[in-house]
Amino acid sequence: MAARSLLIWSALPIAFGIMACEGAGSARPGGSDGDMDTDTDTDADTDTDADTDTDTDTDADDPDGGEILPDCSDCPAIGTDLASLRCAIDLCDDAVFVGQTYTSPTVTNAAKLDRSRAAVARFGAAGNGLAPLYPPVDGSYALMASGYAVPSDPPDNYDHNQILSGTLLQPDGPGVPDPFAPYDYDSYDVLEWRLELQAPEGAHGFRIHYVFFSVEYDEYVGKDFNDKFYMILEAASTNGGAPSVINFTECRPEVPADYVCPADMPACDEGDALCYIAINSGLSECCWYDGCTTMAENTDITGTGFECGTSDVDYVGDYSMGFTYGSSTGWLYTEWPIEPGEEFAITFHIHDTADAILDSEVILDKFVFVGDPDPGTGPVIE
Repeated sequence: MAARSLLIWSALPIAFGIMACEGAGSARPGGSDGDMDTDTDTDADTDTDADTDTDTDTDADDPDGGEILPDCSDCPAIGTDLASLRCAIDLCDDAVFVGQTYTSPTVTNAAKLDRSRAAVARFGAAGNGLAPLYPPVDGSYALMASGYAVPSDPPDNYDHNQILSGTLLQPDGPGVPDPFAPYDYDSYDVLEWRLELQAPEGAHGFRIHYVFFSVEYDEYVGKDFNDKFYMILEAASTNGGAPSVINFTECRPEVPADYVCPADMPACDEGDALCYIAINSGLSECCWYDGCTTMAENTDITGTGFECGTSDVDYVGDYSMGFTYGSSTGWLYTEWPIEPGEEFAITFHIHDTADAILDSEVILDKFVFVGDPDPGTGPVIE
């Protein structure tokens, strides 16, 4: 299709302090049962490792990195309001929560902005592979999409081709250039959820779990105009507080890299060629591209409307390609260091690149502080 435009967010200054993950492809234990080990919280730490948490571990090597788990029993977690979204990702401790906003530089229609987000108990069919990883809040998680977060008419219509920024030919305002992507395309249907937080004492990092979906799989793999999902950190302990994307991976084989890791940056080696979270990421689960050599198995995403197509149906040529087929990354985690007591902001950002169609979406779940972080991005082992 014709060039498709890429977006940037409202007023974040451009910075080359871009982060990448040395751990791309590494896996952190923890599955849909919600606990990454068999911790029982007490006032005394009786484990034998050197972490700073206050739990009693029954495993040998503390794979959770010393999670600091909140009490979310009284936190609402279903709906489209920001309080529900916050609770759905388990950020229910008022002691660490400073504030939040949900904005868009391209979407001015309030009703469409509301439809781009949701806190839900399950995305897609019951029994698929998308159960919440950590369910203290009614087993829910948050959704963000560059279209409608919840399909408009399931199960009859899973059309992920919703235009939030006006129309295809007359978007609601100009596209916004993306300072993190080295391409010529603007972005549309840009959504940004910004959370201002303060790390608790004993926390030396944080971790978030997520799944990225797109109807651009697999026909646009290797192309420049990939939709993106960024986690943009502003923290004095990282790049002096300059906005820095912290969720990166290795790229798929033979696709262009998004950036090269600079010197003296954590979680990557200088000179590494890396990719953002998009369909070019090496952690993508493929349907047919390049013989599907990048992943052994795909996560069951039945009922989301992003299920795999084939090369034949993706390239049907009648302008419906990609609207009802796609794929995902499966469950990923990103972990990053922070200083105890440090105030910081993290922005979850998703956008369509080069157009306002061919939507992408992300599940966000289990934001926790940890005592012993292992910086990077990788798949979550079920």
